[in-house]
Amino acid sequence: MLNRFYKCCFRGKRESVKNDTICSITPNCCRKSTFSYPIPPASLAELQNVQYHDTHAFVPPIHVGKVIKVYDGDTITIASKYPGAPDSPMYRFSVRLNGIDSAEIKGKTFAEKEQAILARDALSKMILNKIVVLKNLSTEKYGRLLADVYLEDLHLNAWMLEHKYAVPYDGGTKHRPSEWDETTTHIGSNASANANAGANPRI
Repeated sequence: MLNRFYKCCFRGKRESVKNDTICSITPNCCRKSTFSYPIPPASLAELQNVQYHDTHAFVPPIHVGKVIKVYDGDTITIASKYPGAPDSPMYRFSVRLNGIDSAEIKGKTFAEKEQAILARDALSKMILNKIVVLKNLSTEKYGRLLADVYLEDLHLNAWMLEHKYAVPYDGGTKHRPSEWDETTTHIGSNASANANAGANPRI
């Protein structure tokens, strides 16, 4: 049955190209299921004419969530339902703290990895499994949500800067603090071992 379907599709593709039909990639035998979803004429016209520069990045209106993972000092994962949809499943969203940059868990130097673990653990201690509020929501260049993150009245972005767990970052070229390239001694051996092994991957 599966082989017959594939033969039908590939044969239809060749025939449609040969006959210059409207559907150049979908064979006649498959066309019914492909176009079964009703599209209003106005929406169809918009879709046919739209170009990349006509579009905007989708920013889900998520303003409250529970922190279920802290990847490093500037990236967390929250769980939340889609607003206005009571039957929505519980989604997870990767959120980058706006305006700051922390050392990378998979950094260029051992010192940077140590700094990254220090920052991650400090942030995790503050907000892991806590309910946070997101403000000034947007997206960043890798598609993650970008937000000011609050734990009650505490602005976590500013807190990370104040306690030297992160440096200011405006989304442009990153500037590495010199201490990320120096040997650090204020982190215990367990943290050093974790730095070598790496941390939980991003989702």
